[in-house]
Amino acid sequence: MSCIGTAGHVDHGKSTLVEALTGIDPDRLVEEKERGMTIDLGFAWLKLPHGREVSIVDVPGHEAFIKNMLAGVGGIDAALLVVAADEGIMPQTREHLAILDLLRVRHGVVAITKADLVDEEWLELVREEVAQQIRPTTLSGAAILPVSAYTGQGLPQLLAELERLLDEAEARQDIARPRLPIDRVFTLTGFGTVVTGTLLDGSLRQGQEVEVLPGGQKSRVRSLQMHKQGRDVVYPGSRVAINLPGIARTELKRGDVVVLPGQLRPTLLLDARISLLADAERSLTHNTQVEFYCGSQEIPARVRLLDTDELQPGESCWAQLRLSRPAVTARRDAFILRIPSPSLTIGGGEVVDMHPRYHRRFQQPVLAALEQLQQGTPEELVLAALDRRAIAARAGRTKQGEASRLEVRTLIGLQGYELAEVARLANLAEDVTWQALKSLLIEERVRHIGTKGVAGDKDEGTRGLWFARSIWNILIEESSRLLANYHRQYPLRSGLAKEEWRTRLNLSARQVNDIFMALREEGVLELADQETSASRPMSLLRMPDFKPMFTDAQQRQVEVLERAFRKQPFAPPVLGEAEKLADPEVVAALIEKGRLIKVSESVLFLHETYDEAVSRLVRYMITHETMTAAEARDVLDTSRKYIVPLLEHLDVLRITRRAGDVRMLAKA
Repeated sequence: MSCIGTAGHVDHGKSTLVEALTGIDPDRLVEEKERGMTIDLGFAWLKLPHGREVSIVDVPGHEAFIKNMLAGVGGIDAALLVVAADEGIMPQTREHLAILDLLRVRHGVVAITKADLVDEEWLELVREEVAQQIRPTTLSGAAILPVSAYTGQGLPQLLAELERLLDEAEARQDIARPRLPIDRVFTLTGFGTVVTGTLLDGSLRQGQEVEVLPGGQKSRVRSLQMHKQGRDVVYPGSRVAINLPGIARTELKRGDVVVLPGQLRPTLLLDARISLLADAERSLTHNTQVEFYCGSQEIPARVRLLDTDELQPGESCWAQLRLSRPAVTARRDAFILRIPSPSLTIGGGEVVDMHPRYHRRFQQPVLAALEQLQQGTPEELVLAALDRRAIAARAGRTKQGEASRLEVRTLIGLQGYELAEVARLANLAEDVTWQALKSLLIEERVRHIGTKGVAGDKDEGTRGLWFARSIWNILIEESSRLLANYHRQYPLRSGLAKEEWRTRLNLSARQVNDIFMALREEGVLELADQETSASRPMSLLRMPDFKPMFTDAQQRQVEVLERAFRKQPFAPPVLGEAEKLADPEVVAALIEKGRLIKVSESVLFLHETYDEAVSRLVRYMITHETMTAAEARDVLDTSRKYIVPLLEHLDVLRITRRAGDVRMLAKA
């Protein structure tokens, strides 16, 4: 399917021409009939001479309704620029033409209407004026055809030219990510809420689950219509009406976008390449307030210029747009920028990244990454999608022009992506993305984890996580540095807690196990304990070549401590006393190694003493069946200070079970 959009000055006969071509009056509002002027978008359709069915969006030409015009031309394949023969080029002709140029509409035809009202000489002058006006635009070289909606002059030639243009145009891309920017919302008795728009990027089927962004309302496609005919499926480029049950008319508005759940996310920040019109009446300075128009969306925004302080007419630059409310866009989407007062179209641009990080200005790594995103091959686009977090990371490495080590706390979102997510971020079809990933894998420019291997199997690629090699190298580098620093700071501890490692590197909880397993396989880190026990859970990480070792001085402290514990084995020094005999780190290391057993916050036993104590108490209960705290105290010849914490510890381990004032073995 294809969609044609009209453009041109008010009263130049756009709606009349559409009705002459299609037999459908696109002016549907009572006010439009009364005033004889198009106010809002109108819609019609026709079959071209060889049977191609096309949709037509008719736009208002008055400058007061330019916002409505912008809501209708975002998804068109070709433009029908209308210029009245008796007036020639007028102000809105120029503005509409500039908008078509900024939106990169490369196919079009100019219809000089009311040709029956002027003589041939005047008509030729108008034709020359139009040719000169369109020469520097994307419509340069477009056919200029005199027509009359009243006499029928030139209408067959106009239809033939439209068919030729659409035959030459590239087919609409179907990347399996349908989106329908809503340009009209209404209700029908017995049906409920209906939305219309031009379908982009994918097909929709009756019965599919959908959501409406940015609000997130969920529904399903109860029915589809195209040109008032029911359809089971509709394709990119179609003018579509969707019946959405369960959503009230008041919940939706022009500018919302119908998508499949989870495929797109709203954003408040966009990276873009922007350009000012050569004849713009003013320059654009940093942080200027503008109106952003994309698809059917109209959103106030501020423009942050990234590589200049002031953008002059006719120039281009990189910018971040900070939107006042969420927008739904895709990479390569064209947009228009207008200033609110006085209301003027000053330029436009192309979305390069829909979910960027906040950028500092004049950062060369950021600008280079944006250039790559704009110009890249599929492989480069996939790498850029995977490497999006590395852009922010690298920016943090530069301070006053000198390289500085990236602090762990600044690592944000180092993560991998599943195949479908890579395709979405790169704005590519899944098959194209898969082929690019396979090529990059052969070149070792990406890393794939979470499966047994890919070996050309797309199912394996779909299940696993994909990392840019640069991101994976950062994970290796920062994991090694984090563990090395920890071992240096705490040389007696077995390792860093796995959860602290995850938190310090800001890793996704959902991905952390796959990342850990892959890093372990590569020999970057390992588990500190190969066996688990109540006192030594398997949750500590260390570098593969690290082993906690006491210095000679620390070893002497250990010997002093052990002698003190053996002197009165069942009434040994408590924690505070032990930390006076040896450094607290030494005591902590002995506890971690299991040479000291901590049975409460303060009570410690040597490992062999602990084993002997448990053995004696168990033997007593086997013989006597029950045991009181006083009896346990006598068995070990100790005091309540030690025996009560020890018994409570055995309760926790379910060696003993308390019943009133006595204890018994928990199991026979």
